[in-house]
Amino acid sequence: MQNDTTALDHSVLKRIRNLALFNDKQLNSLAARLEPKMAAPKQRIIGLGDLGDYSLYLLSGEAISRDGEGNERKMGSESDDDLEPIAHIRPSLYEIETVSPTKYLEIPNDLLTELSLVEEPESTEMEVEIIEQSEAANQLTISLCTDISSGNISLPTLPDVVQKIQKVFADDNYDVAKVTGLIQSDPSITAKLLKTANSALYRGSEPIETLQQAIVRMGMDVIKKQIMIYAASELFESKSNSMQNRMQSLWKNCRKLSAYSRVLASRSGSFDPEMAQMAGLISDLGIIAILDYAQSHSDLYGDDEALDQTIRSLHSQINGMLLYQWSLGDEIVTVGEESRKWFRNHRDEADLCDLVLVARYYSLLGTASEKTLPALSKMPAFLKLQLEFSAEESESFIEESKAEVAAVESMLGSI
Repeated sequence: MQNDTTALDHSVLKRIRNLALFNDKQLNSLAARLEPKMAAPKQRIIGLGDLGDYSLYLLSGEAISRDGEGNERKMGSESDDDLEPIAHIRPSLYEIETVSPTKYLEIPNDLLTELSLVEEPESTEMEVEIIEQSEAANQLTISLCTDISSGNISLPTLPDVVQKIQKVFADDNYDVAKVTGLIQSDPSITAKLLKTANSALYRGSEPIETLQQAIVRMGMDVIKKQIMIYAASELFESKSNSMQNRMQSLWKNCRKLSAYSRVLASRSGSFDPEMAQMAGLISDLGIIAILDYAQSHSDLYGDDEALDQTIRSLHSQINGMLLYQWSLGDEIVTVGEESRKWFRNHRDEADLCDLVLVARYYSLLGTASEKTLPALSKMPAFLKLQLEFSAEESESFIEESKAEVAAVESMLGSI
């Protein structure tokens, strides 16, 4: 593998959709800090299970994408097309091998975050923290990555009653009486639905006292999503004293993300608030699987820093695996896999993942993670949502939304 000594023209970067909101000065600065690389035919440029926190783009030549089962797909670079990242999920689900002499570009995600803040008014108090990861030194990451590749990993499952309710709802002509009966068979779910129906978000003129009244007030579609929210909430209840603080912190973060997702959905008018609330709450459930894995592999769990590194490296793929296993659909799986990719820029109009991505941004303001955030104005997801306020007016939005965010958090409760 060799670097290309030819200077990178910023016009190449203009073809990258994820950089669509970067100005010429930022792109020139980025171009000066990057060097294209050259690869000979039959050279592997991404390995199966690769953990590197970067995006790779083919600038010229052809390559083959090969998954763990040996299935292959040929890919190439078209000079007139936008450049899309390849094999961007980490750990990589594919290995990429060149077919012809190939030029490619690796862009570290931390570098994009740093450059997005240049000359941005909202960045004056932000500090970029670039975290150096050393996968080779983290045995927990290596072990978990190996078990992911071999399919030898245990993921949290839905309670039996929720699975039964899901199965009934899967039929468009489901029997309402059957669903009601299943819900009533679980006093905990029934009690939570009554609490939700009487919450500030749904409260009517009279208090709700029966499940049937709750169904009438909220509707079956809302009931279905709320049941999934309850099921997810139970997973945050740690059975181990050693992980209790982490679970509490994770729950608070996910609850806040869920609240902002719902608020933004209401503001945009283009998304279902309940679906957004559910997506925000469950988008990081894969972290619970990692914490469970660390508990059951105490010989590999050396310290909190190593565990944090494992979570950063593997949570996106495990999120996707878990949500896929729960049969929640491609839209929700995408949220699990991509709702931390700040510069994500798919080709269509705003989707649920864009909404949760922006909600995550707001949920992290005022926390220790704020210093790692990019400039909001450089995030394509924010532009696509077409909200009635600008990135510079975010402070006003946060202030105006405090009561509604608090209402959602109160409805979700504590663990």
